[in-house]
Amino acid sequence: MKSRFGLLLAAPALIFFSAAAPQPLQAKSDAEQICVSVGRLLEEGHYTHQPLNDEVSRKFLQTYLELLDYSHLFFTQQDIEALNTKYGDAVDDDVLLGNLKPAYEIYDLYAKRVDQRVAKVKELLKQPVDFKADATIEVSRQKAPWPKDEAEADQLWRGRITNELLQEKLSEHPIEPGPQLVARRYDRLARTVHEEDKNEQVKLYLDALAQTYDPHSEYLSKADLKNFSINMGLSLVGIGAMLRTEDGYAKIESLVPGGPAQVDGRLKVGDRITAVAQGATDYVDVREMRLDKVVEMIRGKKGTHVRLLVIPADAADPSRRKSVELVRDEIKLKDQEARADIIIKKDESGNPVKLGWLTLPSFYADMDRHQKSTTRDVLALLKRLKKENIAGL
Repeated sequence: MKSRFGLLLAAPALIFFSAAAPQPLQAKSDAEQICVSVGRLLEEGHYTHQPLNDEVSRKFLQTYLELLDYSHLFFTQQDIEALNTKYGDAVDDDVLLGNLKPAYEIYDLYAKRVDQRVAKVKELLKQPVDFKADATIEVSRQKAPWPKDEAEADQLWRGRITNELLQEKLSEHPIEPGPQLVARRYDRLARTVHEEDKNEQVKLYLDALAQTYDPHSEYLSKADLKNFSINMGLSLVGIGAMLRTEDGYAKIESLVPGGPAQVDGRLKVGDRITAVAQGATDYVDVREMRLDKVVEMIRGKKGTHVRLLVIPADAADPSRRKSVELVRDEIKLKDQEARADIIIKKDESGNPVKLGWLTLPSFYADMDRHQKSTTRDVLALLKRLKKENIAGL
C-alpha cells in the first residue's frame, strides 16, 4: 500500500510549513524505532530479499492473528474479515513508519473477546450438563476455520466446556469439583492475557513479522535475549531448580546437581511454589502468575537471598506449607557441554578398532566473554581424539 506510505510521509511537511511557530517532530519511542529496524532488517537482510509489501502484509496479519488465537476459539470469522479489511494491506507501511497502533488495537480486541468468552463460560458452568447426549467435538482446532459468528462460537464452546467437565468427572485424581476447576482455569487465562504489557505485545507482533518471512526466524526481546544468553552460556545465577506450570502453581520439575536447592536438600521435585520473597521482605503470592514472571523473581544476583513458600510434594493437606531460604549462586550446566569418548569395536576380522564418539547435547556460546563455545570445545575434542589415533568418528 505504497500510496498510503507516501501520503503519510508528506503530511508532516504540510503541517510543518503551515504552522506559524513550528514544533519539533516527536521522537519515536524505543519500541517504534525497534519496529522500523526489524522491518528494514528483514527486507534487506533476510535471505529471501522479500520487500515488505502488501502480499507480506496480509500474511503478516494472518500470522499475528494465529499467534494470538492459535486454536481459533475467540475471534469469529466476522472479526477476521473486519481486521483484514482494516489492516490487511496497511501493516507493512505501519511497520516501516514505526506505527504500532495496529498491534495494540488487535491485541485489545483479542483481550476483549477473551473476557467476553470467559464470562459466557462462567454462565455455562452454572447450568446442568447432560453427559448422556450424543455429541462430537473437535479437540484440535488449529486447522479449523474460525466460527463464522457469535452463535456458532457459542455452540462450539458448549461442546468444549462439556468435554472439559467430563474429563474432570472421569479423572482418577480430582483436584476440586469440575465447574470450580474449569472456572479458575479460564480466569487464569484472562489474567494471563491482561498481564501482557505493551512491550510483550510488541514482541508478539514483531515475532509474527519475522515468522512471516520464514518459520525459523523470530524476534528476541530484551527478556528473550537474556534467557537465550543464559541457555547458550551453560550457566545461570539462581537456585538451580527447573520449573513448569501446573494447575496455577510453579512446580519444581527437577533440581540441577550441585545447585543451591539440591545442595540444601529441603526443596524436592514436585514441590509447588505458592509465594516468593526477596531477602527479608514480605512474600508475594505467585499462584496463577505467569511462569516467566516467577522465574524472574527467583533469579537474581549471586550471593543474594530468596525465600520460597512451598506446598511439599508429599503433603496430603494442600494447606501445609514450608518456607525455604536459599542463597543464589552461579550454576554450571555441565551436562550440556560437548564431550568425547573412545569406544572399541571389532572389525570383520575380529580385530579391535578404536573409534571416537562425540556427544553434543546442545549448542552453546559464552555471549559476553567469548571464552567458551560449541565450536571451540568440539575442535579441542577432535584434536584430542586425533592424538588417540582413532580409526573413525
